[in-house]
Amino acid sequence: MRAWTGRTALVAVLAGGLAWGAAWPASAQDDPAGTSTSGTGDVAAAVTSPGDVRVATDDEGSTISWSPRDLRAYGDARVEFRTQDGLLGVPTSVGAAYVLRVPGRTDVARADVQVTLGGRVLAGPGAGAEAPAATSPLVPPVTALLPQDPGRAGTYATTTWSYRLPSIRLDGLPAKVEMVGQVVAPVGATGRRPVVLFLHGRHTTCYAPGGEELSIDWPCPPALRPIPSHRGYTQTQKLLASQGYVTVSVAANGINGQDGDLLDAGADARAQLVRAHLDVLADWDAGTGAGPTKRTTLKDRLALRKVMTVGHSRGGEGVQRAAIQAQASDRFRIVGQVLVAPTDFGQQVAVGVPTTTLLPYCDGDVSDLQGQMYVDQASRATAGDRATAGDRATRSAVLVMGANHNYFNSEWTPGVAAAPAWDDWYEPSDKVCGTSAPQRLTAAQQRSVGATYVAAAARTYLTTSTSALPLLDGTPVRAASAGPAVVLSHAVGGRRTALVVPGEVGKVTASGDMTSTLCLGTGGTAANRCGRDHGSPHWSPQAQSWLSEDVQLYRLRWTSAGATARIGVADADLTSRRYLDLRLIAPPQQGTPRVEVVFRDDAGRRLASAPVRQAGVLPLTMAGHLWAQNVRVPFPTGLDRSAIASVTLRALSDRGTVYLLDASAASSGLATSTASVRTVARLDVPESTVLRATTDGTQTGYVVIPVAGTRTESSRVQVVVIDQSGRSALPEVREVVIRPGQDSVRIPIRFSGDDGYADPDSPFLGYQLAVRAERNAVVDSYAGAVRTLSRTPRPELSVDDAAAAAVPGENLSWRLRLTEPSAQEIYLQVRATAPGGGELTLGDLPTGWLTSVGVVGRPAATLSEAGLELMVTIPPYATSALLEIPARRDVSFSGTRSVALQVVTEPFDPGTIPLTGTVTAP
Repeated sequence: MRAWTGRTALVAVLAGGLAWGAAWPASAQDDPAGTSTSGTGDVAAAVTSPGDVRVATDDEGSTISWSPRDLRAYGDARVEFRTQDGLLGVPTSVGAAYVLRVPGRTDVARADVQVTLGGRVLAGPGAGAEAPAATSPLVPPVTALLPQDPGRAGTYATTTWSYRLPSIRLDGLPAKVEMVGQVVAPVGATGRRPVVLFLHGRHTTCYAPGGEELSIDWPCPPALRPIPSHRGYTQTQKLLASQGYVTVSVAANGINGQDGDLLDAGADARAQLVRAHLDVLADWDAGTGAGPTKRTTLKDRLALRKVMTVGHSRGGEGVQRAAIQAQASDRFRIVGQVLVAPTDFGQQVAVGVPTTTLLPYCDGDVSDLQGQMYVDQASRATAGDRATAGDRATRSAVLVMGANHNYFNSEWTPGVAAAPAWDDWYEPSDKVCGTSAPQRLTAAQQRSVGATYVAAAARTYLTTSTSALPLLDGTPVRAASAGPAVVLSHAVGGRRTALVVPGEVGKVTASGDMTSTLCLGTGGTAANRCGRDHGSPHWSPQAQSWLSEDVQLYRLRWTSAGATARIGVADADLTSRRYLDLRLIAPPQQGTPRVEVVFRDDAGRRLASAPVRQAGVLPLTMAGHLWAQNVRVPFPTGLDRSAIASVTLRALSDRGTVYLLDASAASSGLATSTASVRTVARLDVPESTVLRATTDGTQTGYVVIPVAGTRTESSRVQVVVIDQSGRSALPEVREVVIRPGQDSVRIPIRFSGDDGYADPDSPFLGYQLAVRAERNAVVDSYAGAVRTLSRTPRPELSVDDAAAAAVPGENLSWRLRLTEPSAQEIYLQVRATAPGGGELTLGDLPTGWLTSVGVVGRPAATLSEAGLELMVTIPPYATSALLEIPARRDVSFSGTRSVALQVVTEPFDPGTIPLTGTVTAP
């Protein structure tokens, strides 16, 4: 069964795509307080204009909807509804509208609802607000050059060819998905060559050659062609091939056209696709399998135990899932990955897999840079109470100033793409990211940056050379091949010893004119919150669980030079480490908060060392980015690193504020992990679980989550159960410990056998369950739907009086009634059909009501000609709904005009109900 995004309500669908209307509780009209309540279950039409946020409240919860003022290009981020208290949920798209059902919340005020897309505010509080002014829109360039530039072309000529194999079925998708790829390989390279596989993100799927028409459908409609998004990384493929790597970039339009309602946004489907292509490469390396003749050139030439994946946007989350799904029987091994502007809805970590995440500062799609969490989740998984024993993989974040989301892919770039393309940054006049901003990169410059840093990761993860690692690990160096771009990086894991992870490892104590406060990235109160909720990629909530990581930081604030804060190191032996790495956020302030570090060893020597580069204030875009920069402080000559007694941060500037994300003693190079996704508890949440009542009373059913992996230590996960019915407004959060040898986790769900009827095929869930790894664990499928079915029989639907009558200025009204209450929202589609005799026209109905239902046409057009189509909602546990169509007071006719409606009542009996209405004018 196909999974659906939970916690949502389908409210209205109008013919014509952009047209939409809403059926709301009768009292849900515009009110000064911005909220609407009704306990009757009555339903009427509400006036809703594009751009408005609407909230309709009943006894069981609230339904929130928003319709954008213009069509949005399809991208990778998801629209979310929020309030100042946090995330309300991920809505479902209904035509041009987005709709969310929030069970149990009757206190949601329309004025408080914020519509966001990847952290960018589209509607509600903060929409259209200018970014806070920064001291300078420019970030100082990195001047030191890396001697061995990974972006320089290698010595091999390259060959490029494509393949198309039979389409395949992927779990959760109704239509088959294409097996299409582009291979770029070195010519004349001997021996087996490392493999790099590229997966593009979510983009429009089809286009009309020579025209502007685009589609997100799959398969493509007639006369439209698939957009060749997989060819967009050819520049990077050719660079890598010239250096001796075999590269393949695969198409995923079939997933993009079908992932809109999947709980994981298609991550599992993308992982299946990646693994299917790697299996094809394994066949070709073995001299078997079908395909083009050129496949034979790959026989005995692929080092499939050295595979690096590169995923762009939702493709990033897809390749991450492909690594998590590793099996002992695999004929390939993913040993590294590069995630380019990725989504991270699930917040999973591929244990033991070195990872580099590219974060474009001017990302107009995944604007919150949520891919940062791939690094931060790992930092907490390798230190303190949540450590994954043996996971020493390096994870790095690379911040590219002036880069947007799309231009890493040439097929998403105007002027060079086959299909219509666009700059995803949404405000051309923005001083930091607008088209004329001084550090905004051109498309060509951005592709060069992407190619250089992917090549740096390939050299680091697929060969024995670490010469390119400084580009990834926080060393302030640059590559000439990346052009004028300002690129910053930081890293966790590898050859690092954690000294401070706030709230978990170490402690920071301030003195003098400096204060040290443990604060939260999000949540809590204004007093203990570090920054704006949506202002940093370091605290992003997991999709479907709506819970944010409890990110703690130290806020260090000083008012005079010389003020200090001591980092406790407890006589640490750091002989094998060369420098101190501090991940520091510099929030908006005047000037640069400059610091140095004073080290003291057991012999009493006190030696000061200045950072190679200070953490300057990054300019705030309209999305806002509080990002931790790496402040590297070399250990001074003469310090006994085997017996360090104290490390003290000392202020150099007269005043300043920084947030300390973590601190570690580090040295260059990679470290070998003894842990992998197969040596920890690996959970896979079932896509759908149905629990059927056996008695009328309260009873307990269980969601069984399989656990794989050979392990010797206990594991811990966080399980979130969300009641969609309205019985509980708050998620239930459980910490679950998994013992060695345990092969499943059983999550109890309590429900009643005499509850309202629930349709087993309904897309609206009884419960939703999400899992996040905490210790010695990894999660593959992280979210699942749970449907609880009572013993209440399926109700029948009827209408009190199928023939309505009114005079001008009154409403035609029909009451639809159920014989039994339902535990779920019920949605009834209503279509206008041609009646016998004179029919009501658009001119006979109020203009505002027509606007609310999205009907545009000639006043003389009849309702059936205009394609009037409404959806009536019966809230949970209500037994009736009122459908109303208003007539104008000043009609243009005399005598009688009528309307005929057809109510589609599936799956309830009868299948349809005909309605008629007559308006009689004097």
